[in-house]
Amino acid sequence: MKRTLYLASGISVLFTTLAFGHIMVHDTAHIMSHHDASPVFLIAHTILAVAFGVLSLIGAYFLLTGWRRQSSN
Repeated sequence: MKRTLYLASGISVLFTTLAFGHIMVHDTAHIMSHHDASPVFLIAHTILAVAFGVLSLIGAYFLLTGWRRQSSN
């Protein structure tokens, strides 16, 4: 039962990350099309979006593979 929950959670995180990435690509394109937007904001937006996406994909990987710390017991 626990493994099924990890698998379902991992798949959920994976699809949520893909949706987040899709929205961020469209949001970034929208920001770039407006020339009055600050380049600093665009750079910060892109860096944060990539960082959140990578961390989310790492979390999905750990959930899907069942990675856990080895106990010394």
